[in-house]
Amino acid sequence: MATAVTGCKSASYYEPKFEIGMSEANFRQGNPKAEIVSSGQDGLKIYRTITGSWRPVSEPYSFFYFNNDKLTQFIKSDRLDDYKFIVR
Repeated sequence: MATAVTGCKSASYYEPKFEIGMSEANFRQGNPKAEIVSSGQDGLKIYRTITGSWRPVSEPYSFFYFNNDKLTQFIKSDRLDDYKFIVR
């Protein structure tokens, strides 16, 4: 008689690692799940992370603003594309 084993893959809560003023390279190294969502010729780059929790989180998205390779701003949001509307 065969026995079936079932299980659940646990989804872990992801909290980004960052410090205002850190370099973009250090941020990317500490946050491999971060995705770049905007890059301008003026030196501004915006990265987004998602908490990845299986439970609802009020602000699951975090946006990180880099100006000339330095993290200058961090915003949490409940919308995936808020980076387009946040005044820098």
